[in-house]
Parts: sequence; structure tokens; C-alpha cells
Amino acid sequence: MLKLGNYNAALKSSVPDEFKHYKADEESRESSNNAFRSAFPRGFALEVINVYTGPPVVTFKFRHWGFFEGPFKRHAPTGEMVQFYGVGIMKVDESLRAENIEVYYDPAEFFAGLFKGPLISESNIDDDNITIQDCPYHN
Repeated sequence: MLKLGNYNAALKSSVPDEFKHYKADEESRESSNNAFRSAFPRGFALEVINVYTGPPVVTFKFRHWGFFEGPFKRHAPTGEMVQFYGVGIMKVDESLRAENIEVYYDPAEFFAGLFKGPLISESNIDDDNITIQDCPYHN
């Protein structure tokens, strides 16, 4: 994951390119991190909702969420909370350090919130409602 970037690894898909919401193969670690940091300037939290089994194999339900307050892939921010739920299975060692993790979720649930805003065109990129430099607390 360090080589790919956490979002690139989590969003990699075998779906044909014309149907992909996000093309992880075309993103670098930097471009991926920049895209998501821009979209979620206050962060994108991961919250563990339930833990179903204990060590050494820990199964859990999580929620990943944040407020869409910056542009994402030329889509204007909506200010709304974007969230999705998933399940993880993590194998830990004797010191409870993660050795392996598998994560299952529906990426469409995530991208639905990010592609909800209108496309930003070159002509409206400086409009008051879409400016990339807008402060999320100002509105």
C-alpha cells in the first residue's frame, strides 16, 4: 500500500476503464493523496463500529466518512457528508500489530457522494461557490 498509495490500493478495480469512477492505475500516490485531501480538507475519518471476533483474526465493521468541502476530479464540492460502510478482517501478531488486512465495501456508495456536485468548467472555476481556495468555515 505504501507504493500504490492507500486510496489507489483500496480503489483498484478490474472493471473496464469506461465504467471506472476512479482510475487507480492512472494515479500516483501523490495525485491520489492530493485529490482526496482537496475533497476532504478536514479529513476523512475511519470509525470502527463493531468488533465481531478477537485476536489473532479480528473481524470488524467500519464507517469511513468526511465532509465533501473541496473539488474532486473536476466535481464541485457539495458540503455534504460522504460516507460508506464496510467490513474488515485483520490478522494480528502476538503484539497486536497488523500482519494482514482485507477490506470489503461498495466503492459506488463512496463515489456517489463525490460525483454529486456539478462539473467544474474552466469558465466557472473562479465562481464564489466553486473556488478551490474557499475556506470551508467561511460559508
